Amino acid sequence: GIGGALGTALPPPRMSSAVSSMSSAIRGAPVRPRIHRAARKAASRLTTRARAVEAPPKTEKSTKKSSKGYRVGVDTLNTFLFREETAGRVNGDLAIIVNNIAIACKKISNLVAVAPITGLTGLAGGSNESGDEQKKLDVISNDIFCDAMSETCRANMIVTEEEDVPLRVEAISGDYIVCFDPIDGSSNIDAAVPTGSIFGIYSSGECVITDDDSVEDAMEKCVLNARKSGEELVCAGYVMYSSSTVMMLTCGDGVYGFTLDTATGEYVLSHDDVKIPDPGQRIYSGNNGNVDKWAPEMKAYVRYLQLGGADKHKGPFSYRYIGALVGDFHRTLLYGGIWLYPPDASAPQGKARLLYEVAPMGYLAEQAGGMAMWGETAEKRVMEVVPQNIHQRSPMFVGSTSMVKDLQEFLADRAPVYRNGPRDEL
Repeated sequence: GIGGALGTALPPPRMSSAVSSMSSAIRGAPVRPRIHRAARKAASRLTTRARAVEAPPKTEKSTKKSSKGYRVGVDTLNTFLFREETAGRVNGDLAIIVNNIAIACKKISNLVAVAPITGLTGLAGGSNESGDEQKKLDVISNDIFCDAMSETCRANMIVTEEEDVPLRVEAISGDYIVCFDPIDGSSNIDAAVPTGSIFGIYSSGECVITDDDSVEDAMEKCVLNARKSGEELVCAGYVMYSSSTVMMLTCGDGVYGFTLDTATGEYVLSHDDVKIPDPGQRIYSGNNGNVDKWAPEMKAYVRYLQLGGADKHKGPFSYRYIGALVGDFHRTLLYGGIWLYPPDASAPQGKARLLYEVAPMGYLAEQAGGMAMWGETAEKRVMEVVPQNIHQRSPMFVGSTSMVKDLQEFLADRAPVYRNGPRDEL
């Protein structure tokens, strides 16, 4: 029965040789002394206290004030726009447009961040007016920008890289033309390299159309009205999507940067009254892969920098190139140096678009104390060029004032010689 079975001694279980060897090893191992439960609690309390003592103090938000009274790390973009409006440097219509651009870029930033896992990488299957193949995010970002500008009811015309012609929208007030490149450097998205959005806001943008105008006449008037030089910009900036999302902005009274705080959804002042360092770091940027397509004097200038420039004893200039206008310009804005975007054999008019890329960046550079030039000897301001069409391309040389002036002197001295016959020596 059950009682008899329980009273009978059972034989010891058999163990395999491997288990037996392991048991012998365990029996031969040093025994860890048991710690009384109370002692464990005390030790735990001591460790916790020690960690509490050793923990670094909490960092306070920066409260550094600018010359205008802005607080870095505290004031938001909305605060900035409100104070600029109060001071009369920005009107209410312009503030609404900038705020909607910021919201649109917040949406685009989120899309860029998750593009690899949401199927938004790769080509969309078409091309824009400039002949560039459109990425999926080019198309989506363009729609986000256009919707954001339409919702403001403060801009009556939109010019975008992804649309063949200007888009006329209804405005209850304001007479602004808003131009933008929704995603600059979109070819880099698949590799998670920094990209960005560039915008320029021009005034005035009123396009008067009568009932007698044909569709073609109305369109021609809008196109003509959209051809603005950079000197008619009232606001320009870009938003860079990288390790952080940063908006750099000028409304004609200095350059300010705002970093998106993803915890609060606010753009917080992070760069106060930015000035391009001069002299800045010894950096030059440009597509070195195209140097053989550049004019002989530009080839010679690159070699000149590689040999140290005017200060050879300081060693050669460092070369940095991301391949996206926003990323390369942002580095130049903060570190100094020079960014070269000359015409070449395959693009005799340059590659960057004047209305919504070159002019806005030129405006930022000049507001930050730098220079943005073009021409055979870099003698012309990009801000003065009136485009002949809305997608006109343009070269540009931009950076620290001293670096751009050095380029001007070099080209003025060497260009005539090289035009009469190229030579390799400097």
